[in-house]
Amino acid sequence: MLIVPVLTGTGEKRVPFLCIALIVINSLLYFFLIPEDTRVTAAAYEYYEESGLLDLELDAYRAYLEKEGELVVDADLDGERQRQVLLRRMFSDDGFQELIESGRAIAAADPRYQEWQSKRTAFEQQRNKAGSYRFGYSPKRDNTAGLFTYMFMHGGFMHLLGNMVFLYLVGSMLEAAIGRGFFIVLYLVTGVCSSLLFGIVYPNVPGPLVGASGAISGLMGAYGVVFGLRRIRVFYSLGFYFNYAMMPALVLFPIWLINEFFQLYTNQNSNVAYVAHIGGLLSGVAIGAVYKRFLRQRIDALFAKAEQKQDVDSYLESGLKRLVDFDFIGARTDFEKVLAIDPNNLQAIRQLYVIDKGSADSERFHESAHRLLNRLKNSVPEEYLELFEDYRATTKQPQLTIDMLETLSYLYLKKRQHLKAAPLVAALLKRQPGSTNLPGFLLTLGDGFRQHNRPAEARKCYSVLASRYPISAECSLAKNRLAELSTG
Repeated sequence: MLIVPVLTGTGEKRVPFLCIALIVINSLLYFFLIPEDTRVTAAAYEYYEESGLLDLELDAYRAYLEKEGELVVDADLDGERQRQVLLRRMFSDDGFQELIESGRAIAAADPRYQEWQSKRTAFEQQRNKAGSYRFGYSPKRDNTAGLFTYMFMHGGFMHLLGNMVFLYLVGSMLEAAIGRGFFIVLYLVTGVCSSLLFGIVYPNVPGPLVGASGAISGLMGAYGVVFGLRRIRVFYSLGFYFNYAMMPALVLFPIWLINEFFQLYTNQNSNVAYVAHIGGLLSGVAIGAVYKRFLRQRIDALFAKAEQKQDVDSYLESGLKRLVDFDFIGARTDFEKVLAIDPNNLQAIRQLYVIDKGSADSERFHESAHRLLNRLKNSVPEEYLELFEDYRATTKQPQLTIDMLETLSYLYLKKRQHLKAAPLVAALLKRQPGSTNLPGFLLTLGDGFRQHNRPAEARKCYSVLASRYPISAECSLAKNRLAELSTG
């Protein structure tokens, strides 16, 4: 059974930096170490076979099974195939592997004992040079550093891929909810807890525990507690059937925990460290409960953004449907609800402007036009000017603020549309003669009229500039322009 949360919008725009960093670190370590690991491991097992150590231990295993009354020979298999079956069984037999590691697979009185010990020691020295043995956790070898380093190692590409997918799906939302500092502490501490439980349950396991799944299980346990009864979207698969569902996050924890115990008792010979997963889940729940107590406001705020976004989307959808049905009053109500949540929502502001164009001379239309002009002020200039011209064409007397007059004058002059700029500059001069932008506007406007061979208008601009703003930097330039026009 597979069940995993699906990423949903939380309103949080920050990149899950630590989550991505962990994925990169795990991936780089895998691809950096795997070529050398492959070479070292291949050389070790080549020695294992060619030195005769394999045959020594296989003979000892036959004797072990005979003593236990468990040696079964399949008469339908030839000698080599029987040997291969027995070999696979030997490697997966924890009881016999423990005898090998404790030096008791061959009795000390056996004449082959010294040869076996010598070859076994040589084999282990070669094998233990591999990164998975150096950095993985082995309870039998009591390597304390491995309690930490094991969670950054992986035994194969699919092992890495599966863990990294789960890490991102669970970790990205959790990092946003609890913050980066708490997130990395959670990841590392639950990773160590999972390996400690593995060591307690399997104290004599020599082989290395590797993989981030213990730490990821810790994130999964915390996920259920931190998000509690909030309903989240999950993907689930029952093997033959898969689908999506909505459920409280807290429900995921018992499902995951029961699944791990089920896998543990039904896959006794599996190489998957289910006990480590259980340790991660339990420690994650404990730490997550502490986090939730102290970070409740942060978590609630995160989901408040998501809930607000859902409300905005719902009101927008409803408002657009009402427009199609010509229910303008209902549509206006929906769009105003959007702006109550998100005052800068451009889509809602645009739709209110469109609705109010039906009563072009009303105060409401001017308010809608002003709101949209203010929203577009820092956007593409062409869009701002296009809206103004639509506003001016729709109503007999557009009502413009001083800020709008200054912005429109600047944009039209910048685009060299002097005839359109002239009435705006004149209105600004009348309503706000103290504007610091006017000297520059008048000079630019006069130069534009000169270029279009309109000397009278140009002379008027320069004269006003020279008389109204005698101490401005543009005044001397205006006087020079007037002198040039007089001699010309």
